[in-house]
Amino acid sequence: MAADTGHRRSYYAAKSNHFAGMGSMNMKHRFVRSKYKKGKPLMADRQLGRHVPKTSRFAPANLRRMLRAFPVLYVKPDGGTGGAGIIRVRRVNRSHSLIAFDNIRKKSVTRKVSVELRRFMYPRQKYIIQQGIPLATCNGRPFDIRVVLQRPRKKWRLTWISAKVAPKRSSIVTNVARGAKDAKILETLRAADQPLPVPKILKELRHVSHQIAQKLGSRFPIRIVGLDMAVDRKGKIWFIEANTQPNMHGLQQLDPKQYRRYLRAKRFMQKRL
Repeated sequence: MAADTGHRRSYYAAKSNHFAGMGSMNMKHRFVRSKYKKGKPLMADRQLGRHVPKTSRFAPANLRRMLRAFPVLYVKPDGGTGGAGIIRVRRVNRSHSLIAFDNIRKKSVTRKVSVELRRFMYPRQKYIIQQGIPLATCNGRPFDIRVVLQRPRKKWRLTWISAKVAPKRSSIVTNVARGAKDAKILETLRAADQPLPVPKILKELRHVSHQIAQKLGSRFPIRIVGLDMAVDRKGKIWFIEANTQPNMHGLQQLDPKQYRRYLRAKRFMQKRL
């Protein structure tokens, strides 16, 4: 068994180094669907793990444990996109919790929350549970940050960064597909309801995003990744999830100059496929 374990470790280490060392000239990009699969290597990293909310696969025991630890949880389809199917669970007191899904709000006895959640969950779909982050707000509405990195050659380049502002104060998610609005990052951070150290946040956001792209690029054959990042009300940077097929629809109007930078990297990669 020990010899077999060592063999497998050597295999995966070689595979990881293979992806890390490949120039984008020879590597085709692949779509990675699972949120948990993409988040796991980040959670395991000593430095990056500090920026990743606690996350586990959905199971009643995991839900009970995490509800004791955190006041807000998000239950997400593991392969979902665009914010569809996300459920928020907020602990009201020791015995009751509030479930929010789309426009539905339902109070539940906490010990029965997992049963109630099944009414809103897609059948035959895997789910994850993620610690809720108290997002910074702009005019009372929570916002997160869209970061896109591409690897046209051997190094990752940050080619897009903007904010996504939720449509309502009570919004469950900040996905544009669910009504959020794209906004310029600098203007949004400066207009935040909380006093945020904007230059420091932007610097750290770029640094952490590059580290995440490098980590994911060492584990998966990817050449582009869209990161949902966030700033909490105290100014801490958080990673929410990664998308290996980021949707850039409509962003040209928000920032034409930045969008041209994104397109240049995209065209360069397409020429090398």
